[in-house]
Amino acid sequence: MFARIARLVAVVSVASVALTACTPPMPPEVKAALLERSYTCVEGSVSIQTPETMAGAIPNLQAAMGGNCPGMNLVPATADVASDIVIGNGSATASCEAVSTVPYALDAGVVAATLSTAGGLILRPKTIAGIFDGSITSWDDAAIAADNGGVAVGTGPIQVLPTTDKQALAAFGAWYQQLTGKAFKATLLKPVSGFSAAALGGTDASGAATGFAVDGTIALLPYSVFSTYAVTAMTIPLAASVLVDAANPYGSVPDVSGIGSAGTQLTYKKSGSDAAGDMQVSLAMNYDAKPVPPQGMDVAPAPYQAIYPVNLSVCGNGAGASAGKPSKLVRAVGRYLLRQDAQGALTTYVPLPELIRAESLDVVSVGLPQPKVDAPAN
Repeated sequence: MFARIARLVAVVSVASVALTACTPPMPPEVKAALLERSYTCVEGSVSIQTPETMAGAIPNLQAAMGGNCPGMNLVPATADVASDIVIGNGSATASCEAVSTVPYALDAGVVAATLSTAGGLILRPKTIAGIFDGSITSWDDAAIAADNGGVAVGTGPIQVLPTTDKQALAAFGAWYQQLTGKAFKATLLKPVSGFSAAALGGTDASGAATGFAVDGTIALLPYSVFSTYAVTAMTIPLAASVLVDAANPYGSVPDVSGIGSAGTQLTYKKSGSDAAGDMQVSLAMNYDAKPVPPQGMDVAPAPYQAIYPVNLSVCGNGAGASAGKPSKLVRAVGRYLLRQDAQGALTTYVPLPELIRAESLDVVSVGLPQPKVDAPAN
């Protein structure tokens, strides 16, 4: 991908010599590559709301921003305070009147189990549906063993954690329907908005395991919650690979590679107006698109397609807004958060595919200085 962008930059450089007064718009991916060469710094403080699963990344982002742009500060805010930037799964909250909303990162619906007797877990879509509709109730069920090479992964009853995230369930359900042609009737699950890691449980006052910490428990979780929880769990939970193709006995794996591979199958749509500064970017999954291999690889990993975007909204009602529009300071911070190095700080999410990151960056950057390609000297 970077090689492609470099070629695009080179093409623009050469083409600029032949241009007259009418210069065509610079492709967003070229803009994004050029913006990596420098920082857009505006002094001031910007308030930001983020999911709890992103809390660990904020100190690193604050430190990096302070080093690269002294005087430009990122200040965490609570949900009941009007904020300049909101990162989350929706386009707006009660404390953010979103002017522009763009994809910021990728999350996914992951089937995970706390199962001390298993070293790994592979499940077919039909088996997953059976577990979550209550028709498969024991870990030594023949269907589970068949999915795992004929080997029983455990014994005893399956404990289903009923609480799940609304968007994680919707993304997994859409993928399930694409694979089977049937609706995902997970009658044992109760979706909620704003799923919190607290819903997973842990230990009670006596030190006994509760919720997802109980051995033999299975849940449908956001990848971000799973990856956050897995760091501190006493028993490391297993993220189930989904067996969708007999030619791939290891299944589609819900990790950075599998989710990132599915990300290259996303299509984007822009709406709104550049002039009004209210552009939006929305995503849709093209299940039939061929995934793009990562740079240096000939074959793309099996895509894990139960994905959905985590959005970044710049708000028109925060302290850094005027007349319902975000200031240049707010947009400069939004641009910073979409830089490649800032995306690399997202340990609990999966970074955006480069072309979608470029479109998000282009929308957030409205009103900021734009990069230029200098014509080569004669």
